[in-house]
Amino acid sequence: MTSPGNLQQHSTQDWGAPRGVLPWGALMLALGLACSRNPPPPLTHEAYVWQRDWSPELSGALAEAPPELGALRVLARERSGSARTPVDIGVDVESLARSGREVVAVMRVDGTAPLDGISLEEVAVHARAWKARGVRVRGLEVDHDCATPALPRYADWLEHERALLQGQGLTLSITALPTWASSPEVKRLASIPDDVVLQVHAVRAPTLFTPEEAQRFVESWSKATGRAFRVALPTYRVRLRDGTRLSAEPREVARLLALLRERPVPGVTGILWFRLGHRGDPDAWSPSTLQAVVRGEPLTPRLTPRLVDAGGGTRDIVIENTGRVDAEAPARLTLNGNLEVLDGVGGYAPHGASLVARTPPRLRAGERRVVGFVRGTEVSLAVP
Repeated sequence: MTSPGNLQQHSTQDWGAPRGVLPWGALMLALGLACSRNPPPPLTHEAYVWQRDWSPELSGALAEAPPELGALRVLARERSGSARTPVDIGVDVESLARSGREVVAVMRVDGTAPLDGISLEEVAVHARAWKARGVRVRGLEVDHDCATPALPRYADWLEHERALLQGQGLTLSITALPTWASSPEVKRLASIPDDVVLQVHAVRAPTLFTPEEAQRFVESWSKATGRAFRVALPTYRVRLRDGTRLSAEPREVARLLALLRERPVPGVTGILWFRLGHRGDPDAWSPSTLQAVVRGEPLTPRLTPRLVDAGGGTRDIVIENTGRVDAEAPARLTLNGNLEVLDGVGGYAPHGASLVARTPPRLRAGERRVVGFVRGTEVSLAVP
């Protein structure tokens, strides 16, 4: 693209062009306008594998992950606590190799203390070992949520550590917080790694995610750094200390994704999903939900309550998610007929001829859950 200043300079020099020949400035303007009408490249998609204890369910999730995920960023090393005790993660390297995807090995460093005595070599040794066992290792990532005033020291550390990686064939990426955009050090920091991932979730307590706030974060970072970056979006729920549940709702996250597609923010090249869920992780989206959001598919829930014969005149009250999207179960299920016994389980309790849940459970795609049982004659579930 030619800048407006350059266009003006060219046009003043091309007034004497022969008749029938488009002046150079006008030609460049026409080409610029044509380019502006071309859609930007599609956003790339990758996902974090952040579990500290690998399970068979997690290993299986690598095979079930949406094909749109071009790479996985895998937690491999952690330095946390005041003592900065190093912890290696028991990664299933064979499953990573079988996935065929590119992999970035991540080192998480607690953001509340200096980086003294910590080196990228701690995670580079894992990356080299994985590569030797058939994993398509692309690079390393540092997840260090330091305070904004500490950015100069962090930038110095990154410059030093990057120099030590020369010749190893590994890219370097970092995660970043939106609050860093206010620092005069942010441009230098963003220029050091090959890749920056802006986290727009769990930034301000007690909010987990809102598309409006996330959009502001993205635009602010773009203006502050002027460099390409990716955006980390949430796929999880979390419980606060006071018991409050916060959830990244697929519809809300999909709304931001649609905004980024319709009105691209300069510099945004891709999405990082935090985190890749699996069957043993009830607080993360199911793979099918993630795939539906990535593809921009309809997120219509499909929950089917029904009665299932349990023998002895008793029927189980079952809710089944027959769709592809995780969804919250109904707070009330009402029954008709001559009810002799009615009781609930899993958070549901009887209230007259209904089962009521103060906090309805979330059913993952394909999940089936018994929420109560009933005994009586001519019993049926009322249509909501």
